[in-house]
Amino acid sequence: MRSLPIDHRALLKPVEVPALLEDIDGGEKNLLPVTATQQPLCVVVPMWPFSGPRPDEPERLKLFWDDDEVVCKQWRTEVRPEDLLLSVPVERLIAGPHVLRYEVTSTNLDITPSEKLTVLIDLSPPALGGNQGMLTVVEDPEEIVRNGLTERYLRNHDQRLRTQVPGYTTPVAGDCIIYYWDVEPFDELWAGEHVVAAKDIGGPFYIDFKSELILQRGDGDRYLYYAIKDRAGNLTAHSRPLKLSVSAGARNFPLPSIPQTTGAGDQLRLALNDLSPPLLIRVPMDAVVYPDEDLRVEWGKPGDPGYFSATTEYPGGERKFEIPVQKIAAQGATTIEVRFVVSGDKRHDYPSPPVKLSILPLSRNLPTVQLEGVTSATFRLSQAPDRIPVTLGTWALMAEGQLVDIWVTGNLQNGQQAEPFQVLKDYVVQPADLSKGIGASNDVVVLKSFLKTLQLLNPFTLHVQVRFAAQGVPVKFPSLSPKLES
Repeated sequence: MRSLPIDHRALLKPVEVPALLEDIDGGEKNLLPVTATQQPLCVVVPMWPFSGPRPDEPERLKLFWDDDEVVCKQWRTEVRPEDLLLSVPVERLIAGPHVLRYEVTSTNLDITPSEKLTVLIDLSPPALGGNQGMLTVVEDPEEIVRNGLTERYLRNHDQRLRTQVPGYTTPVAGDCIIYYWDVEPFDELWAGEHVVAAKDIGGPFYIDFKSELILQRGDGDRYLYYAIKDRAGNLTAHSRPLKLSVSAGARNFPLPSIPQTTGAGDQLRLALNDLSPPLLIRVPMDAVVYPDEDLRVEWGKPGDPGYFSATTEYPGGERKFEIPVQKIAAQGATTIEVRFVVSGDKRHDYPSPPVKLSILPLSRNLPTVQLEGVTSATFRLSQAPDRIPVTLGTWALMAEGQLVDIWVTGNLQNGQQAEPFQVLKDYVVQPADLSKGIGASNDVVVLKSFLKTLQLLNPFTLHVQVRFAAQGVPVKFPSLSPKLES
């Protein structure tokens, strides 16, 4: 069957060039990366709508680059997709805009052209600005000349060093400013990149070196410079380095001191059984703290059950900070980090190395829960009121806000385990409890009706556990197991 004639009223679709960069706002259209000019350029011709070559009536395709024919192909059999992968020779890939188009000659010798695709090749890097493009300090440059880049300078300038890139020729959206902070000139220690957007074209172009990077790279003479790579991949030479004397290094703080602990170095242990409040964390006097800085002690980390930030010095104790008893007890049976922090401003903290403190939980001198009517480890039902008072004495490190659970277990008369009777659940320790204990007003009870369901001549048990914080590790207190008699 002969092919249908090509519709001459419409141009064929333009070619596709897979290597083209994606267009961006304000950037050059259909830009070819430099790397794509180093080998024959792949061009994909879309299949035309109607095709039917025959041995005696071939179809032809011509590809043009700037009106020069660079490919000519013909088919006497069906055109395959791989036949439409063409290429432009490397020697044609020179700087400037170039037009790609093609035309198809049908079996009846009708010629149909395609739409044009303009491809841009840029092989020239931008030109650096004056003084070989050397960066300049924007904020208080005379202070940098006089004192160098100091910790105080960073604190007073938003924890950054702001520099400016001299105007260069010619900024285009997509340019990438690659900047460096070197110990030795041109070590190329990468510090960051800034991509120029369309809205930035008028400048100025700033490079902010953050204090984190400055502190990480250390003190001494440092060299700041940059290079500019355009979107095609052309790279300028490095700018002339800006040399700075840096003395902004993070202060080397000693470890905090924690009395009443055992161990050595940054591995300490605190036994709650032996704790004698107040517990004072000491910041060593040789830790450098400037007069305009704040000092605090961090007990644990935010989110820990007993986390506490001590910001006020203990009365009469310079550089001593008290940790509240309830915060200490809340960390029982855990290991926390304790450090002090110097705060120069609201955006940057200077923490000391942490002490890893293992807190051993309370395990002795804990009160045993009491049930009114228990005599010689025996409880007589016949002598008990309907509501039987339960009490729990005070304990070391007892504090308002701690949570207490008391419950009763035992076996039913058929020998099966009874559903536990909850005396207290998440009871919050009140101020009055700190001196009188829990249940001093006879308002904490076990119901006689529950005990009547239990097996006689067998023990039942009152259990107690205390959490020193809502998410703290429960501490088991001594239980009470009297024998139940009629």
